[in-house]
Amino acid sequence: MKNIKKIALLCSVFLITFFSCKDESLQVIPDWGTAVNTFATLKTGASSSFISGNATVPVDVNFRWISIDGLNTVTKIEFFLLFNEGYVDAEGNPKTVRHGGTAGKLWKTIEGANVPANRTDVLNTITQADVYALYKDNTYNYCGTAVSVFNNPIKPGRTPAAPFLAGDTFSLKWIVYTADGRKFDSWSPSVCTEFPGSNCVYSWAVVCASDLAGTYNYKTNVTAIGGGTFPSGDLVGSVILATTTTIGSYTITDASFGAYAAVYGDTPAKGVRLSDACNFLRFTGADQYGLIYTFEFVSVTATQLTFKWTNDYGDKATTTLTKTDVKSWPLALTSTPSGSCN
Repeated sequence: MKNIKKIALLCSVFLITFFSCKDESLQVIPDWGTAVNTFATLKTGASSSFISGNATVPVDVNFRWISIDGLNTVTKIEFFLLFNEGYVDAEGNPKTVRHGGTAGKLWKTIEGANVPANRTDVLNTITQADVYALYKDNTYNYCGTAVSVFNNPIKPGRTPAAPFLAGDTFSLKWIVYTADGRKFDSWSPSVCTEFPGSNCVYSWAVVCASDLAGTYNYKTNVTAIGGGTFPSGDLVGSVILATTTTIGSYTITDASFGAYAAVYGDTPAKGVRLSDACNFLRFTGADQYGLIYTFEFVSVTATQLTFKWTNDYGDKATTTLTKTDVKSWPLALTSTPSGSCN
């Protein structure tokens, strides 16, 4: 019993000592500092892309800095432009070249009286000439030898007069400096992508005018099937390519071009789109069964486009689409990506 009392007494002394010696001045209290976030958005009515073959159309981006609590003042903003391009290497692998790294190249600086007030937009008009001026001296080893980016044998269409092609992408980034000497060059992912009215980069790409919408007569020669009954003779009918909100992307009323009906007694293949990216044709999306389709260019004339297609189920065919209106097929159409080492 005595031992129990001693233990109880010691415990009481320990507890009193522990709590009475607590130094409140040593307790860490978070000091929440103020910050600046940013927001860039396309100017209303402006082109959202560079237009291949038309270097006169800019991309107009409004930019603002935001001090939510009003305790910060921005005194300088640096804007950087990034330029990435894709190509296919000697092993057939798609590659992306980041000519400006992850930071880009300094394009423009505004400071002092030219810096807009809190939540006030400043317009950035970005032209193809602006990006070309920054990157015109860049070289890269695409296929074994370093060459000029703008004099590249595997991309003969890229010239100083028409410097950018399908597959080129661009971004505008920035660094913000405040009056108290702080520098804001990075933000958390949530601020960049989730916080309303805030982002950390503005990106765009190259597009081309495309006018493939219309009704076409098809002739399909089925060469392999994944099941069902092999059809005898060519399949004939018509399909409609319809425009979408994406330039150069077209819905197809039947991506099997008669094969589903003839082989399986099924409804047309729906959901697949034909993409025309500056004359580079490919199928995108999947049909109602989740099947992916590949597109292989064969030939083109003013009135007829011939190509081979396959899907994941094992269906294969060669299809010719014949125009039913006065428009002509673009003679530069292809399914070979621009910039292949082979």
